[in-house]
Amino acid sequence: MKKAQRRLFLQAAASSGLSGLFGSRVAFGHDRLNTPSQTKGPFYPIPEIEKQQHFDFDLTRKNDDSPVAVGEMISIAGRVVSHSERPLGGSIVEVWQACETGRYNHPQDKNDRPMDVNFQYWGRIVTGEDAKFRFKTILPGKYPGRTPHIHFRIVAKDHPELVTQLYFAHNEELNRKDNIYMSLNIGQRDAVTTTLEKAPMDLKKNAGDTILSGNFTIVLGSLADTKSTRPM
Repeated sequence: MKKAQRRLFLQAAASSGLSGLFGSRVAFGHDRLNTPSQTKGPFYPIPEIEKQQHFDFDLTRKNDDSPVAVGEMISIAGRVVSHSERPLGGSIVEVWQACETGRYNHPQDKNDRPMDVNFQYWGRIVTGEDAKFRFKTILPGKYPGRTPHIHFRIVAKDHPELVTQLYFAHNEELNRKDNIYMSLNIGQRDAVTTTLEKAPMDLKKNAGDTILSGNFTIVLGSLADTKSTRPM
């Protein structure tokens, strides 16, 4: 089951109909600003993601035989680049988030909301030479005191590690009540906010199947510029 879905998902990532997701908001001829650092939070997985049993790009289920997690399925696609738009191939991209109820899979999350035993909660990939990444997940629920978000950690050669968070434009009212989100300036908030739009899962075989898809271009600064990218 999961292998078949994986093929469709990777085909969608390569299709021309989705190529715009990787290239939106490109300012040709101008250096990009660093993607802003955000708090890592208390819920980074234990043990770390690379030591977990399941940590691939598909968070909607743990393995080929497990049921699908509860929630609205989405995909997040993007690239890891330098200021000058140079793809940073070989970058490690990690994500972790709450499930549909707003609960994290972490011993320090003491809220009484139910966990989703079928949700993977985290993922980790290493980008190819084109520096593109893509995760399949579900819309995170609202954790108490926060607006829905997905945590990202990026490690690339010759660049400082970045920990940040991705937010959703349709949650504008909740976003504006979130102190961590509002601590950023307007340009920084725009850089970590994605708009979800329906896109085909596979243009060739299943034109009727769509998934809500968003873009996230991650810009890393230089090693000499650690102040702007270090985790809060």
